[in-house]
Amino acid sequence: MTEEEKFWEWFKKNNSKYYFLNQILDEPKKEELLDDFLRHLHEYCNSLFFEIGGIPKEGQELIITAGGNKEYFAKAEQLVSKAPKIDEWEIKALKPPMGIDFVSRYEGVELNPNEIWFLPLDNEEDPKSLGLRICLENYDPKNEELYLNASYQLLDTILGERSAALDISYVEVDRLSQNPKKEGLIELSDLPQYIAWRKTKV
Repeated sequence: MTEEEKFWEWFKKNNSKYYFLNQILDEPKKEELLDDFLRHLHEYCNSLFFEIGGIPKEGQELIITAGGNKEYFAKAEQLVSKAPKIDEWEIKALKPPMGIDFVSRYEGVELNPNEIWFLPLDNEEDPKSLGLRICLENYDPKNEELYLNASYQLLDTILGERSAALDISYVEVDRLSQNPKKEGLIELSDLPQYIAWRKTKV
């Protein structure tokens, strides 16, 4: 039995425990289930993680993620390629793009994509690489690392794990100015289209 088969054999036997995961109010029981899942996943590859979501009776979604680490994208895809068909479960490799109709929360920092702008940053030594300056209304430079991590999480959700890791090479954060458009900034909602356009130019 391969490592992939071993993991999916375990999940086939235990998937019913996870179907109502997000409705479990008993936190110790929920943590125990999450830890058990991660332990079995890490027997396959300890650089992979997972997310479970969905609405009971409408099906559940299991995402095997590499946490944005492109070195392990292939491992996530290999595992999902061997996934069996399980009723009422949709199994995906890597977090998909989710658009901008959400509010992201990260350790007390709340970011609304509809209120954020970005400035593309070019690298003369590597014209194909794209950096971003993410400009936030509520940015506090004393907590730069916190806002930077929150911005990475935001990009991961908007673009999907693959694009966020492969299309963006550098990110910095700054305070949003009074006249962002006048200063050449672009609304964050336009970022997926900007990336697609840029790929046709470089």
